[in-house]
Amino acid sequence: VEMDNTGEVCSALGHAIFDYDTLKVVHIRSKKVGMINRLIQLVIIGYVIGYVIVYERGYQDTAPVAGVATAKLKGVAFTNESSSPGPGVGTRIWDMADYHIPPQEDGAFFVMTNMQITPMQTMGVCGEENATCTSDANCQEGEKLVNGIQTGRCVEFNNTMGETSKTTCEIISWCPVEDGSLKKSYSLLGNDAKNITAYIKNSIEFRKFDYQARNILPEIDDPAYLKDCKFHPEFNASCPVFRLHDIFIFMYGSRAEEQWQLATSLGAVVGIDISWNCDLDSLTFSCRPKYSFKRLDKINASVSPGYNFRFAQYFERPVDGSYIRHRNLTKASGILFKINLKGQAGKFSAVPLFVNLGSGLALLSIATLMCDFITLNLLKRREEYRDRKFERAEVDDDLVLPLTLNENKED
Repeated sequence: VEMDNTGEVCSALGHAIFDYDTLKVVHIRSKKVGMINRLIQLVIIGYVIGYVIVYERGYQDTAPVAGVATAKLKGVAFTNESSSPGPGVGTRIWDMADYHIPPQEDGAFFVMTNMQITPMQTMGVCGEENATCTSDANCQEGEKLVNGIQTGRCVEFNNTMGETSKTTCEIISWCPVEDGSLKKSYSLLGNDAKNITAYIKNSIEFRKFDYQARNILPEIDDPAYLKDCKFHPEFNASCPVFRLHDIFIFMYGSRAEEQWQLATSLGAVVGIDISWNCDLDSLTFSCRPKYSFKRLDKINASVSPGYNFRFAQYFERPVDGSYIRHRNLTKASGILFKINLKGQAGKFSAVPLFVNLGSGLALLSIATLMCDFITLNLLKRREEYRDRKFERAEVDDDLVLPLTLNENKED
């Protein structure tokens, strides 16, 4: 008996491994269902071939772009501020070494268009601008303020023009401190900065495909090309030289002048996107950069609008036979341009092609599911279709193997 049971188990196991089951197919002669089935199949095939394979290039392997971008500025600006409030500006020419701060920065460049200069500062004691007081009792010795540490004395405040207008707490600091009342309400370099040009030099690579390129196209071999060209999205989209005011025209159109004056007065952050979407297949090769521009900071911010920072230039001057360290403090406002590289390259590969085709074949089962739903639920003869599609078999609920084991125990 035990041998018989072992044989039955082995036979069942053999059937489970080597038997093949196939689905039952019911052929339904219905023009409506047939047309719906073929229509759904055509839509799926069109989607897979037309959109996934052709339009989205589903036959290509892809790689993200990697690269570096730097900028070189050209142009001069002129100021004649010798008679206006605030020292340190004067009548002078500003070239790229003056308004381009810092001179080299990866992926960004800053153009100073407005400034407030506090010249000839020395380390000493002077009044803090915003710490007003009426007596020494209002000033806490050793307490830190914005520009320095309090001495505990209440003194007359002398602004950078040498004028006394109020009494404030004395501090140890670089003196005289910056005078906020002399802030310009207009842009000192704004009008001349319109014609400053930025040459953006961009080199990229797609490492997976060992392909390198730059934004000066291979067909350009004239050394004078960069001297004469200016970027325009329609007429000269390949030129990497940008006039700063033109960037605002591309962003704002008829509102460009208003936004330019606001940006050059308070400062702004502008994004320059360089998109490299390349097709590296030999028959359809295409790899050219596309430029777009957008404002990154909030234009009408009520708190801390614009963009500015401070920097200092240090030097020593002889005073009474000894050299004293001085500095010129500049609060610079201007436009920070952030360069962003994005995009990808594609090249033919059998792997993504067959993966997308396999996914498309799997989608064809949707047509079968929808037609089954229609025939089994919506057609008049749905009961007949249901009987033909599904076979019902009465199966004994008792298991064979446990009964056999019980019989063995009885024996």
